[in-house]
Amino acid sequence: MDNLLDQLTANFEDSFSLVNYIAYILICVLLLYVLALGYKRYGQSMSNRAQLSKVLMIVGVTTFIIISIVKSSLALSLGLVGALSIVRFRTAIKEPEELGYFFIAIAIGLGMGANQLLPTLLGFVVLMGIVVFMYQRGSKGSSITQNLLIQSTPSTQTNQINAINDIVGKHSRQLELKRIQENQELITVNYLIKVASMDALNTMNSELRALDKTMDITFIDNTL
Repeated sequence: MDNLLDQLTANFEDSFSLVNYIAYILICVLLLYVLALGYKRYGQSMSNRAQLSKVLMIVGVTTFIIISIVKSSLALSLGLVGALSIVRFRTAIKEPEELGYFFIAIAIGLGMGANQLLPTLLGFVVLMGIVVFMYQRGSKGSSITQNLLIQSTPSTQTNQINAINDIVGKHSRQLELKRIQENQELITVNYLIKVASMDALNTMNSELRALDKTMDITFIDNTL
């Protein structure tokens, strides 16, 4: 019984080393920074990768701090389980790739927080190698990400929005509709698209022009 009470009231101060803590958290930040650069360079997500890369570093360092605090105390570990049971994460992960990078950031924080330097480094190197290999392998099928803004006058002869959607969807590898605004004088449609090449953009532009010669078409580079 006494041993159990000792475990529940154990304090990490007895085994805490400030030098080791600073060294491990700096290494953790460095690995997370490399991960953020890798995500911005090799990520295929259509979301704002520059913004999400900052979140990856915050998540990783937060995980490191939590593990550093609870790893030597059973009471704190049980308290963490209770605290997490009432937390609800309501921000949706739009693309599976984002979830994968979040798991990598959490794994780095867990490994460094538990003072597992070598396994964390080896695992991180292997993962980044896989990311680079997959990117290089798919470079032949690389795509162009663009913001597409279309403004057109309403037509009584055809459903203008459906016709625009058909043309844009036909020439896009990936399509995300951002906004539709329609009134008696103007139709405004905003997309985030991925296309295979400039030829696909030119073909899309030509078909949209054929639909309405007065249509205002704007392509904005979305490379992050």
